Amino acid sequence: MMKKIGAWANYAVLTLLLLLTLVPFYMLIITSLKYRDQVIHEFWLPSLPLHGSNYANAFVQLWPFLCNSVIVTAGIIVCVLVNASLAGYAFARFSFWGKSLLYYLIIMLMMVPSFLILIPQFILFKNLGLINTYWAQIFGPMAGASAMATMLIRTFFEGLSTGVLEAAEAEGAGDGRIYLQIALPLSLPILSTVAVINALLGWNNYVWPLVATSGDKVKPVILALSSVHGSLDQVQGLQFAGYVISSVPLLLLFLLATRSFVSGITAGAVKG
Repeated sequence: MMKKIGAWANYAVLTLLLLLTLVPFYMLIITSLKYRDQVIHEFWLPSLPLHGSNYANAFVQLWPFLCNSVIVTAGIIVCVLVNASLAGYAFARFSFWGKSLLYYLIIMLMMVPSFLILIPQFILFKNLGLINTYWAQIFGPMAGASAMATMLIRTFFEGLSTGVLEAAEAEGAGDGRIYLQIALPLSLPILSTVAVINALLGWNNYVWPLVATSGDKVKPVILALSSVHGSLDQVQGLQFAGYVISSVPLLLLFLLATRSFVSGITAGAVKG
């Protein structure tokens, strides 16, 4: 009897958590298809007619900023993967003076709150003349994100079969060839995991682009959402439609990379 009560209690808690997770998405979707009067009078339920034009109007206003976010996010992903994979390979394969100290110094960067370095980072990029450019939005987050990525990738590299790497070395392959043709292809799961994590970081980063950009030239979509405009009757639906549109690229990325992402989390993050 007690087991049944415990099972029903677990189901009830899980159902509550599921509702708390899904209800905001439900409200987001139905509100994006309404006008102001429909939101006021039928807040919790879908209301006819459905105004799909909200999406068309929001997309027209947001597409330049979506392109900016794609450029910035892709740049962060590429830079982090290059930096972290090279560093992870070096830490996993080679022995050199100060290796442990250098590795722990890199890992310590994960413990530093990003707001502590916000002003020094801004001054640095201003002195370099990179404020209000794509480069500032890419290099800023990339520097902090490389620490966790290095830890994950190094752990994964250490779990690779040494026999395969030693066989390639015996055949005369150099370190560069082993890295490019053996280590990286075998590490696609953890690389996919790092890519998805940094896609979320780059796409949803709000504070640093707010500090590092001005005007609309390189503004990412997360900053542009607040400027979506329309008539008084339309503006609320337009804004919610903009939220949905801005989340679609991340949703598609995660759907495409789900298997590799889960594989990388379970295989790379728990070894060592």
